[in-house]
Amino acid sequence: MKLLPVLLTSLGLFTMAATAQAQSVTVQTGKGSTVTKDRDCVRENGQAKCTTTTKATSPTGQTASKTRTRSSDGTGTETTVTATGTNGETGQTSRKISVTR
Repeated sequence: MKLLPVLLTSLGLFTMAATAQAQSVTVQTGKGSTVTKDRDCVRENGQAKCTTTTKATSPTGQTASKTRTRSSDGTGTETTVTATGTNGETGQTSRKISVTR
């Protein structure tokens, strides 16, 4: 088992896991609906900011979406979620969790 980290490091896989990259996935149902999820993270200097956007489209073209942004640093984490419904109505919520030491 001690050989695995050496192999991963020599292949460059271990260091690749530490870097953040954008990710995207799209799923289409058998009935014609589509869900797309995109994720992008930036991590540097002890801070991280990740944004995830999910969009659903019905077979008739109606859409709904949700975006979540999460920022973390040494003082805590703040999360904001914004959603848009199929009729264009929007909502937003935020919360912050502070860490004291």
